[in-house]
Amino acid sequence: MPIQVFDATLQQPMDYLSTAEVITLCELNEEEIAELIEYGALSSDMEVEENIFFSAQRVQHLKTASQHRRDYDLDLFAVVLLMGYLQEIADLKQQVINLQAIVQQSIR
Repeated sequence: MPIQVFDATLQQPMDYLSTAEVITLCELNEEEIAELIEYGALSSDMEVEENIFFSAQRVQHLKTASQHRRDYDLDLFAVVLLMGYLQEIADLKQQVINLQAIVQQSIR
């Protein structure tokens, strides 16, 4: 079960998943998780008593990329690339939302 921690920077609670939960959710094994960490595609966001936790947002991109991996028989490096593109798309969507809000405020 994910744990929830209040993020002072974002001023909202954030969900974190353990390595075991990520393995189950994304249908990966420990070696693949270690490789993703080594590639820099996945980084631990928190450690509690030797347990590594990852933010739920980051894991969502991994889950989507892992699904494509199974569907299209891709290698792990393709998962790394997909995760990067998914994060970039999410960032761009957020920028569009922010810019739309600014435009709406300036119209008023």
